[in-house]
Amino acid sequence: MKPSKLFRNDVKQTRSLVDAGITSAKNAIRQSKALDLPVTYIKNDIIYVEDKSGVKQQGTIVRKEQPKNLIKGMILRAK
Repeated sequence: MKPSKLFRNDVKQTRSLVDAGITSAKNAIRQSKALDLPVTYIKNDIIYVEDKSGVKQQGTIVRKEQPKNLIKGMILRAK
């Protein structure tokens, strides 16, 4: 079987997992604000920290690493 056909069969499951993630994120943000905890999130590759009053503090910039060129037969070693 091709992966694309397998993915098409799992569309309902994928959609339900995405919906569950969105719902849990909303609940976590609401509960963090209720407990006066800061909410940290990434937007446009920049980390922001927002407190209960809505004041945003800019953190560091997230740098995306370029994918390494892999060739067939290459041996990968992890330390």
